[in-house]
Order: sequence, then C-alpha cells, then structure tokens
Amino acid sequence: MPKFKKSGITSVLDLGCGAGRHSIYLAKKGFDVVGVDSSLSALKLANKWVIAENLKNAVFTQATMTDIPFRDRQFDSVISVSVIHHALKRDIVKTMNEIHRIIKENGFFLANLASAFDPRYATGEKVETRTYRSLESYEDKRFEELHHFFTEREIHRLLSCFRRVEVVRMKDKPHYWKVTAIK
Repeated sequence: MPKFKKSGITSVLDLGCGAGRHSIYLAKKGFDVVGVDSSLSALKLANKWVIAENLKNAVFTQATMTDIPFRDRQFDSVISVSVIHHALKRDIVKTMNEIHRIIKENGFFLANLASAFDPRYATGEKVETRTYRSLESYEDKRFEELHHFFTEREIHRLLSCFRRVEVVRMKDKPHYWKVTAIK
C-alpha cells in the first residue's frame, strides 16, 4: 500500500480476481479497481460482496488473462495473486504481453508465481517443460490443475520489456516468487 500511495497509483486491475478478496481490500483503501476473472460464478460472488460493502470504486468483468479487454496503458497497476502460473507457457507469454500493454508508463505489476522450489514441482503429469497437471484439494474439492513452475531467470526473461524487475522468494511461502516490475 505505501508504495502504491507514494507512487500515485489510483487504478488497479486485479487479474484473476476470483471472488474479489484483493479487489475489495484495494477498493476499501480508496483505489479504483477492476477485477477480471474467467469464472462467472466467482464474479457473481465478487459483485454480491461489492454491493454488500456499498463500494462504488470496484467493478468486475469476465475475461481471460490472455485477452484482457481494456485499452493500452489504461491502468496504473496490475496485480495477480496465484493465477498466472496455472497456464501453459504460450499462454503465460501472451498474458505477460497483455499486462505490459495495459499498464501505463511507470506503472506497477505485482504478482506471485509458483517456483521450481515448490514441493509439487515435477509431480503429476508433465505437460511441457516445468509445467505439470496434478491433483489438487481446496475447500473439500478435488480437481486437476495445471502448474507452471518458474525459475528466476525465466521471470526476468518474460518481463524483459519492463524497465525494473525484482524477483524474490516469499518469506512466508518460499515456494513462490514475489514479483514486482515497473514499466
């Protein structure tokens, strides 16, 4: 939050917003937020939450991360929490290009990405290099999910169009990379 406020960030796109947890938090802090997710059921929950909180500065739209329906340089920042690594490499590349396209000059990109240090790395069915389909459990549900496990070098290559990129292992979740990039 302090970095956003200090940098004059006002508009944020929450890519893969799900039911809106991060979008709602940011909206309550005064940011204008657009949440994007491919799940219509998650977006319905997010919209109910926005109404219950009486927030006028958060809206949600259905879209994929590879085809973000907004104009070039529309947002001061894009955040994506535990989303982008659930894709094939070609779709990750498209997503990063879309993120770069919609962020304004000097805008921020913040994300966490699964790392090759993750204990799930190289488990399940190998789909492509560092990408595996494995069985997951979440809230009493079991489902197959795709995971791409990033190396630090790979992230720097993917974000080479940004002028400053910082990639560090998360302290509380060392199997994830915390990524901060400035356009």
